Amino acid sequence: MTNPLGKTVPYGDSVDESILFPIERGPSRTRLNLRDPLPFEGLDRWTAFEVSWLDSSGIPHVGIATISYPARSTFLVESKSLKLFLGGFNFTKFPSPAAVEEAIAGALRKRLECPEVEVSIVTSDRWDELSLVGAPGLCVDRIQIDSAQDFRLHAGDEEVEETIHSHLLRSLCPVTAQPDWGSVAIHYRGKKLSHASLVGYLLSHRSHQGYHEECCELIFMDLLNVLNPSKLWVGCLYTRRGGIDINPERWLPGTERPTIVGRLARQ
Repeated sequence: MTNPLGKTVPYGDSVDESILFPIERGPSRTRLNLRDPLPFEGLDRWTAFEVSWLDSSGIPHVGIATISYPARSTFLVESKSLKLFLGGFNFTKFPSPAAVEEAIAGALRKRLECPEVEVSIVTSDRWDELSLVGAPGLCVDRIQIDSAQDFRLHAGDEEVEETIHSHLLRSLCPVTAQPDWGSVAIHYRGKKLSHASLVGYLLSHRSHQGYHEECCELIFMDLLNVLNPSKLWVGCLYTRRGGIDINPERWLPGTERPTIVGRLARQ
């Protein structure tokens, strides 16, 4: 199987795990000068909103699936291949939602060589349990910046602990160069970050080509180098494409992660 991104690929009508395309994390981390042991812990959380299958009687059901696996995995899954893979469930019978969860998880564990893949499905009768949430902390998007300023991150000498976020995250798909939009949330204890420099920094990344996970790691490493933090967490909450949103998180060991239960309004 080759990377289906940017290609016309027909949907199948049966489950085919071979269509899942694993992408090695190593090359992007080499570009960031990252070596083992990694300076962060992390999780990649995907939400698939277009999951459907047949029950044992052939009646269709729909659900919202959450897929997660650790950033230390050797591979991540390419999103279009995941969409195509999930499309094969539409005409396949399963005895229960739990069986669907296990079929998705089992295929991903095998293809990504990662036994820690977890999958949970919220069926349509439980959707009223789901809620919209706000990004954690203070929004910095209204800060005025000089368009001619130096778009590098800056920090002062004062040490603070704060949580901030911005909805100005934009990057480009590394294959198609199509834009990916999202929000970034940051919690840290370290040198006080200039909020204006963060806004300018994010704007300077609008033409950066990279997978969502790579972009999150780039932002994390740039903040790590500037803030000299004792705590640092970065979450990139991307809007959905092809019915799937991707939410990578990276954090310094020992950092308490903000709890985000639900999705942002534009996800």
